[in-house]
Amino acid sequence: EVTAAKAEPRARLIRAEGEAGRLEVLDRFDRAWRRVGLALDRVGFTVEDRDRTRGLYFVRYVDPEADNRSKKDTGLLSKLAFWKSDAPVNTNAQYRIHVSEDGQQSVVKVLSAEGGTDKSETAKKILGLLLQQLQ
Repeated sequence: EVTAAKAEPRARLIRAEGEAGRLEVLDRFDRAWRRVGLALDRVGFTVEDRDRTRGLYFVRYVDPEADNRSKKDTGLLSKLAFWKSDAPVNTNAQYRIHVSEDGQQSVVKVLSAEGGTDKSETAKKILGLLLQQLQ
């Protein structure tokens, strides 16, 4: 009788307080770089550019929930809600996905368009989507 061994997760999410977190991928850089690129394609990101030597993917992420919210908020009550901000939500922002090697594993982080650490809710969503694809 052959029993299937439960596969060890290949990636895990590490969160520190006040941060979006990072993914630890149990692969060396070459393999992690390729897997992250495939994951970005499967999730529906638009990869505008990539710089493998620096470990960066330049992507655009359109949050489908933000698009749904803007369509829902067109009723009479939402027009009367004067306390709500009319500022448009940036649903097509550019992000940098940074892949770096850390010993026998790799680390994936979401950076802002300027290159700083992104702590937004969208960055958390992006990491969550990548985690699902990398496991």
